[in-house]
Amino acid sequence: MKLTKMMGALLASVGFGAALFVANPTTDAQASAKMSLASYPQKFQGTWYYYQGGHYDQYTIGAQQTSDRSFYNKKWHSGSSVVKVTALNKDMNNIKKGKDNDLLFMSKGWLVDQQWQQHHKDSAFGTVGTESYKIVKRHYKGKQIKSLYIYTMWNMGDGEAHLQHYYSTKGQAKAFNPTGAVEDFTN
Repeated sequence: MKLTKMMGALLASVGFGAALFVANPTTDAQASAKMSLASYPQKFQGTWYYYQGGHYDQYTIGAQQTSDRSFYNKKWHSGSSVVKVTALNKDMNNIKKGKDNDLLFMSKGWLVDQQWQQHHKDSAFGTVGTESYKIVKRHYKGKQIKSLYIYTMWNMGDGEAHLQHYYSTKGQAKAFNPTGAVEDFTN
């Protein structure tokens, strides 16, 4: 009787394990089809300000889109972009439709934002054409505040990187850059 119960339990556990294996097949194609993020994580969402040259640039991050308003060349410029999901394991530099859509993925602890038309399957943090975000803590009037730290990789020739801090209020933006100088650190 004892042996029968043990054999029954053994068969039940083997059967249950086999059922899980059959119910969740994993192929190499499924494992390599990593997709971009569908939206910005909540901690990045909101309106962020950057003070420069007597003007407040504004960058707004929603769940699935961004908009910006910046002053340069003596004029205000604005734009927006929409986040769309796509497979990260393919080159998209020759696409025609949706080339201005943005895709999001995590790389080395940074949230990376890149236009579809600039994405290659080996894109990562610091790749030309990427803009990467991280929330960092800074001190303001004796308190810790959150700042949106942006690392932008521009120039293909020399790999020029631009680092900027955006803040949740205009007061914070001006306090960290009171002269309105270019608070832009290149490496």
